[in-house]
Amino acid sequence: MFPDFLKVKERLKKMHDNIMEQAFLFHMRPFDGVPTSIIFEGNKTVVIREDGSVEEGNLEENSVEMRVELAEVEEMTHDMVLDRINRTAKEMAGKMKKSTYEQIGKLAEEVGNVVDAGGKQFSMDLFFEMLEKIDQDFDEDGNPSQLMCPVNPKLFPSIAKVISQSKADPENDRRYKEIIERKKEEWRARESNRKLVG
Repeated sequence: MFPDFLKVKERLKKMHDNIMEQAFLFHMRPFDGVPTSIIFEGNKTVVIREDGSVEEGNLEENSVEMRVELAEVEEMTHDMVLDRINRTAKEMAGKMKKSTYEQIGKLAEEVGNVVDAGGKQFSMDLFFEMLEKIDQDFDEDGNPSQLMCPVNPKLFPSIAKVISQSKADPENDRRYKEIIERKKEEWRARESNRKLVG
């Protein structure tokens, strides 16, 4: 009869669970900083918007399987285990990001917060149109919070080129500052309302 190292197995499990969680968060970029909460029971979600409107939604199940065949165990190294964990975390993050983007797209369509380029190339006019639709936050010094705009990796070089070239144009700089100043006033009004309500 072989000994069963229960404490060692438990420590390894905790370590691998932690590695899985860290790998998952890494692959969840750009959502890795978004607050999350555990739903212990139920089959619906409720979104309460800033304007007080409420929307119910259904929970969507996302799952992946990490299988290790008995025949693999004898030859498996710790690096191979870590690689398997990383691939599993990446697959899970991919599924969750896909459903998250779909949900964001659906909600954005519902509130009319979508910019359709209509097949046109990315331009500063499209960028400013997108910027107009965003609720911008600011820090205590009045600086705008960093905007994050996930894009298809194939499109990123052309978008970065347009933005880089446009920074030298004084008209683009003026338009940007004008939009940001208007966004700051909208943010101040939102913050004042929040303080009055709270």
